Amino acid sequence: MHNTTRASQLVAAVVLAASPPANAAGPAEAAFIQCAACHQAEKGAAHGVGPNLFGVFGREKAAAPDYVFSRTLRKQGGVWTEAELHRWLENPQAYAPGTKMAYGGLKDEAARQAVIDFLKTLR
Repeated sequence: MHNTTRASQLVAAVVLAASPPANAAGPAEAAFIQCAACHQAEKGAAHGVGPNLFGVFGREKAAAPDYVFSRTLRKQGGVWTEAELHRWLENPQAYAPGTKMAYGGLKDEAARQAVIDFLKTLR
């Protein structure tokens, strides 16, 4: 049963990663596809493995309603600015050691900027 459940989760992640959010409109969204494996990006959508990222730009860190963030991210304080998102996306574990986000980071600066540009549109 456990393997079947895990297999179902992986299939769902692949399907989500292959399908840009419904509000996708251009090339900036293409960079978000890998994020979509764990994050929703539509207003009112449920959280996935990670929090729904609709409205994240400019929002207080660790403030998505009904999502339990790691203690280290909750202690960061402040809001998600462009600079903060660059630091976070480049290396989440270095930014907030012990974070629940199991992602190695997006090293390419242009790709990070594309993701951030997409997040800015989610209003």
